[in-house]
Amino acid sequence: MTSCMGFSYTVAAVIMLSSTLIFFGIVYTSYVQSNENIANANQKLVKSIYDLENTHVSITGYYYNSSSSLFIVNLTNNGSQVFNMSMANVLINGTMVKFNVSGPYLFPLQAVSISFKEPAGTYSLEIVMPDGYEIFREVVS
Repeated sequence: MTSCMGFSYTVAAVIMLSSTLIFFGIVYTSYVQSNENIANANQKLVKSIYDLENTHVSITGYYYNSSSSLFIVNLTNNGSQVFNMSMANVLINGTMVKFNVSGPYLFPLQAVSISFKEPAGTYSLEIVMPDGYEIFREVVS
């Protein structure tokens, strides 16, 4: 009986030790993965802050073409970021509208024109650049 009892204690100890090692292996893997996710998120945050701090796009003027019902808005990039204008958004009174742009990219120290079709009136214009930078202006035709 004693030899069987000693064997069962040994088997129980081996099972407990194995279970503990497996448990800590799973916990450690999860810990490493979560730290990696946090580090990646921090890198993206730093890049986003850098992009926003180096963005300065301004509306240099606008006019309304009554024959075509088009608002034409001129933008100038005085910052150091390059923007893919197909990823920008134009909102009129809080509603996204389709727009055309004179060039696919807005490079530093470059100007582009955005045009959108709206009837004559007074509108709140918001242009949201791909990095989240927003430009607000009230436009009147």
